Amino acid sequence: MKKNYFLAIAVAALMLAATVAQAADVSFSGQFRPRWQINNDSSDNTNGTSNLTTRVRLNANANVNANTSVFMQFQSIGTWGNTDAAGNNTADGSRLSANASDALSDVGLHQAYVTLKSFMGQPLDAKIGRQEVVLDGHRLFGHTGWTDGAQTNDAIRLNHSAGNHTINAIYIAAIENEAEGTATSANSNIWIFRAATQGVLGGDLSGYFVVADDDALGGTAFDDNNTWYTIGARQKGKLGGLDYRVEYYHQFGDGSVEAGATAFNGAYTNLSDSADVDRNAHMFGIRVGKTFKNAKLSPTFTLWYDSLSGTDDSDASGNDFGTFNTLQDTGHKFYGLMDNFLNARNNGSAYYGLQDFALKTKFKIDGTNTLKADFHHFETQTTLDDGDSDDLRTNHAAMGTANTGTMNGDLGQEIDVTLVHKYDANTKLVAGYSHYFTTTAFARLNGGGSTAGPGANDDQDWVYVMVDTKF
Repeated sequence: MKKNYFLAIAVAALMLAATVAQAADVSFSGQFRPRWQINNDSSDNTNGTSNLTTRVRLNANANVNANTSVFMQFQSIGTWGNTDAAGNNTADGSRLSANASDALSDVGLHQAYVTLKSFMGQPLDAKIGRQEVVLDGHRLFGHTGWTDGAQTNDAIRLNHSAGNHTINAIYIAAIENEAEGTATSANSNIWIFRAATQGVLGGDLSGYFVVADDDALGGTAFDDNNTWYTIGARQKGKLGGLDYRVEYYHQFGDGSVEAGATAFNGAYTNLSDSADVDRNAHMFGIRVGKTFKNAKLSPTFTLWYDSLSGTDDSDASGNDFGTFNTLQDTGHKFYGLMDNFLNARNNGSAYYGLQDFALKTKFKIDGTNTLKADFHHFETQTTLDDGDSDDLRTNHAAMGTANTGTMNGDLGQEIDVTLVHKYDANTKLVAGYSHYFTTTAFARLNGGGSTAGPGANDDQDWVYVMVDTKF
């Protein structure tokens, strides 16, 4: 591992030296972020797990000239105590990570891109290379910065701005794996077209057209030839003294049934491998809030509602797929801090969609301390206790046939409490506690329930303490 570590450091040093040599205006910045957390998960019948992870970043930005700049970001992530001992490393000697999304090496290149102004002599800015794609509050595309590894893409981004209007065209090479004829063969590309304008109903309006060409095996009911589209809009602003946000997105397209589909996907196995399945899904979200600046603690109260469509028996029997794909969103910002519903396709609501009714609050205790407290109530978007869901439930291995007619769509409630202390201009200390009130439906959809033994239906608890220093 040490060989790989020092090799990565040497490469990074050489790249930085070359950049410095060619540019007169070079700036450096970085981040140091250790975080300890303990989680008591109702689905695994354990007393809880804890770890202490660290993210370290070093950034270099070089303004080569008036039209060209280069940005590089190196990242090191790992778990305390995860050393070279047997069992802690992969076969090639690289270090194991704390999160599945983390890189397997001690030092990795998180971002590296060039920005070109007035690209090709046109009123366009181009950003080319590995980059974080963040749009409109992370709803469809975000960096998932809460995770240690975070999320980047190899992408080309074109930006055109004129007055209050902006147009973005983005190409993302999400997955490139040409292992044809194997289970790992996968290719996934995304094209994003976004137009935005300011000054509409006291705020900003943005519209989207997204094309996703996903040939990845596994994960959905579809095999290759799976091309689908997302179209929608987002309006955010202030109106009548209230802060508001409204957004709606619709997904459509088709794909062929995945051979050997199991669990939920088993509902589609009555179709031939060449049969088309039509995608028909949607997401709706609304926020309304107000900050009382002249009141003690300057409290903010915001009502949230999100609805992500799901799939039921009528969809499956009609060769339809109704579960909304959240693309590359930062779900941690939306569906509770315990991350039980990061992806409606797989975990939490297990393809049945999601409704999230939430109240979020924030209080400024003083100049350095802020308290946040949120409450979420989760339900499936489709109904679990009527006849329309029986076949899907039979094909969902975690639920089984014995559960038919015994559950409703109540997935539980979550309380999140966060205290943020501003230590100084560069450092903040963050502590949080979350509690999840588990229901039978949630436990069984996640493989728990009475069949998993005592404790499977217990509530969840999560505690974390984090230091975040930027320099």
